Amino acid sequence: MSEKKSVTSRPVDADVNQLTTPEAIANPYPYYASLRTLPPQFGLLDYPPGTIPGQDQPRPAWAFLRYQDVMDIVINHQAFSSRDEMQEQSAAPTLMLVNDDPPRHRFLRGLAQKAFMPRRVEEDVAPWAEQTVSQMIASIGGGHLEFMDTYAVELPARFITRLMGTPEEDWPLLRRWSSAFMVTSDFTAQERNQSNAEIAQYYYEAVDLRMAAIDRGETVGDDLMTAFIQAEFEGKRLTPEEIKRFCITLVVAGAETTVYFLGNLVATLVERPDLFQLLREDRSQVRPFIEESLRRDGPPQRLFRVATQDCTVGETRVRKGDWVALFYAAANRDPEKFENPDEFILGRPNVNRHMTFGHGIHSCMGSRIARMEADKLLNGLLDHFSSIEPGEGAPRRQTCGLLNYGLDSLPIFLRE
Repeated sequence: MSEKKSVTSRPVDADVNQLTTPEAIANPYPYYASLRTLPPQFGLLDYPPGTIPGQDQPRPAWAFLRYQDVMDIVINHQAFSSRDEMQEQSAAPTLMLVNDDPPRHRFLRGLAQKAFMPRRVEEDVAPWAEQTVSQMIASIGGGHLEFMDTYAVELPARFITRLMGTPEEDWPLLRRWSSAFMVTSDFTAQERNQSNAEIAQYYYEAVDLRMAAIDRGETVGDDLMTAFIQAEFEGKRLTPEEIKRFCITLVVAGAETTVYFLGNLVATLVERPDLFQLLREDRSQVRPFIEESLRRDGPPQRLFRVATQDCTVGETRVRKGDWVALFYAAANRDPEKFENPDEFILGRPNVNRHMTFGHGIHSCMGSRIARMEADKLLNGLLDHFSSIEPGEGAPRRQTCGLLNYGLDSLPIFLRE
């Protein structure tokens, strides 16, 4: 099933640094389409997550937007490093896994996989998420409401408190900390520094208290924090510092992106009432709907790599030390890979080739969790409401940072 042509397919004239303008951040896809027709350009100036605009200085980077180019870089760990010296040198806490290369990455991911056991998601967190969605629907209800300020913001942050074993009432703190860290909000440099100090102190204290309780032989929660402390891979464990940074990484990577993911999902249902009715009647289509949403409207836009040697990507010569920006979202709409890429096609044959969660050793470990959150929320809405309709006022997309494509405001009407 497909929809009418999206307005985002309209080509525009663009150079690489137009991507960081508010207009392009709100709707980058016409710019991507234009840039894909040109050779990759060098000179993109943008901020990785965990840096401080106005305090840190971005490095000029190549912008790669074609699917094959992005894939070639992602799988070439010998020529392209994930280490982000800009983020490491920033005042913000340094992320785990995202900024690590083999062989250390293999050790860290092995430990993280032991913590992220499928059983933890399927047997513990999934039933909790289903119950929480039902409670939120009973509390928030339907009628006219602002989806982003209610369901979209609250569910991912509450979900992370459950995963980490921290007080559920602290979820508004997690939302604010992740927004400041992910540079898709209008925080000042001073506000970002304050937020980063707060999240570091919160999880450093929480991990210290949990480790002390374990050392005393006390019974502790079977959650991710405990799993990070106790996980062992090839006879080694994480250091206390690494445990704390893993906790911070999970919060900043999971809360913000999932908020925008849920908003984009529901925005499509507002635009396409036929899809809402189809999903109500056939729940087997919920997961394909989620995957096509991830491909067409996935929030993550790009990540950076650094060339460790002179090499060639397609016909572009990249020199050792050059930064490269991998535009996953642009790759997801490359017509060479996906037919009619701006259309929402439920049941798209190759939808599982999208790159929203990355690929290979650096694929997102939280992808199973994000999909499960979306599944529980969508099924809850489908169970309780007969339709989702436009609300009072127009939707508004965030324009503060290119890292995520998402909505700041989504007025909707949920009909009982």
